[in-house]
Amino acid sequence: MPRRQMVVPGTGGVLYESPEGARIASIFELVTQANASQILRCEHGPDPEVLEPLRNALKVRGHMTLAYEPFEHAFPKWTFFDYDWRLDIRYSGKLLAERLQAEAPLGDRWRLVAHSQGGLVVLAAARLLGAEAMARLVQSVCFVGVPFFGTVSALIALLQGTLFDRTVPKEVVRTWPSVYQMLPRWSVTREGSNRPELFLDAPWMNAGLMPAAGAPVELSQHIDRSMLERARALLRVTTTGYFEPLRRLDFIRIIQGNNLETPLRLPRFPSTDEPVQVPGDDLVPDQLTRDRLPSWVQDEATIRRLPAAQHMLLCSDPNVFGLCL
Repeated sequence: MPRRQMVVPGTGGVLYESPEGARIASIFELVTQANASQILRCEHGPDPEVLEPLRNALKVRGHMTLAYEPFEHAFPKWTFFDYDWRLDIRYSGKLLAERLQAEAPLGDRWRLVAHSQGGLVVLAAARLLGAEAMARLVQSVCFVGVPFFGTVSALIALLQGTLFDRTVPKEVVRTWPSVYQMLPRWSVTREGSNRPELFLDAPWMNAGLMPAAGAPVELSQHIDRSMLERARALLRVTTTGYFEPLRRLDFIRIIQGNNLETPLRLPRFPSTDEPVQVPGDDLVPDQLTRDRLPSWVQDEATIRRLPAAQHMLLCSDPNVFGLCL
């Protein structure tokens, strides 16, 4: 059987078809359109277990080749699992699990490279499949710059907006479930605390960023409580046994950049001024991520921490690419 290789891209790594179907564009291009705020919004129902969006104006149509250039030109050929990274990570994991199962008869087990949020999608798919089915379908996973335990960048996006001087306003970002689900799983205001405080209502209410129960949500002023509940739902099922569905794989590799300043804490939540910085890849803190991995992963996985390109371009870094082979 032919060897099969798949890249699961990270946040921002896909291309979209415009609502009219006229052209393919990255999110970086879409934000320049006059109606960007409308087409980039997502709409979900109040039930956090209904994963599919009620409304989404965009369809995924490929990925950004610049961010994954070495994989584009490598032989044997790499395929891509292109998904809408704005949506519920559990939903994207479901789609990946379905694809792995549907293509099982067509070749050998997959070798996966998962970049950034793509690693969380792989873990969500593995959780649905279970360890035995996952090992039957997948030989190995190489995680590249994965925010296993969240990232302060997600918090900043919810507070301020994101991309190019916040050209995607916060009221749009606050409709994206995945951003809530990537909130830091550690205290962003207290040194050494493991408490995931941002998954609670209280910090947001105390900061005036969440309306009282039953009051209307104004996304220019508030985060969406139902989106936070989706984040809590994911947190509940991953607090224990997060990596267990990977135990039967032939090998796991974890690659992290450790040479760029990366935000770890906000001294005065919700202010984003003067965040505490630590080494990482500018999005994922290196040492904190390494320390929080389960002991069996630390013992059995191949973990490489190295000076590399910034987070968005990690998979275009030749040194990182070489470690994925």
